[in-house]
Amino acid sequence: MENVSKLMTAVLSAQKAFGAVLKDANNPHLKVKYASLGSVLDAISQPLLDAGVVLLQPAVDTGERDENGKVHIASVRTVLIHAESGESFETTTSIPLVKADPQGYGSALTYARRYAIMGLLGLAPEDDDGQAASRGTPANVSQARPPMTIESAKKRISMTAPDRLTVAETAMREAFKDRPEELKQVLEAIEARKEATAKEAAAKSTAAAA
Repeated sequence: MENVSKLMTAVLSAQKAFGAVLKDANNPHLKVKYASLGSVLDAISQPLLDAGVVLLQPAVDTGERDENGKVHIASVRTVLIHAESGESFETTTSIPLVKADPQGYGSALTYARRYAIMGLLGLAPEDDDGQAASRGTPANVSQARPPMTIESAKKRISMTAPDRLTVAETAMREAFKDRPEELKQVLEAIEARKEATAKEAAAKSTAAAA
């Protein structure tokens, strides 16, 4: 393994600032909640950027084919790059296709990206649409994590894309359900972000019409 000490130091710094990976999506077939790719990225993107680490996840063709010569897996290469030193580390994750069509390929890629990130960065695994539920793992069991702080919640809200604020609100209500006073502050922050986003959109619309 190449010397990637600067990259690992930066990743360690980022890990200390990672947010909680919240279960913000539902699998209607297995009737469990799981952390979507968006939730995973929300938890890690800003800490990685602050530490000077670039995350890339291009889809790759490993050349593997089934007996009929058709692609039967979706593969993604997860790459961490230390911007300052240029040091990098990568791993390839492959997921079998359930359906050999564009939708099946896209779903498998999303699944691979999510698991690759969580595995590479040491995030606590969440019970989701994989095999854990079918093996009888309780849907509400996950590794213990410290409760989310208001500061962390507000930071995540500030980084959340406008079209995901409703999803973020649902996740925050779950995270702070036993802390009503803190929940109130978090919801106020979400409303403030929504209002700011609406004003920005109105200003752009007015400028475009002028």
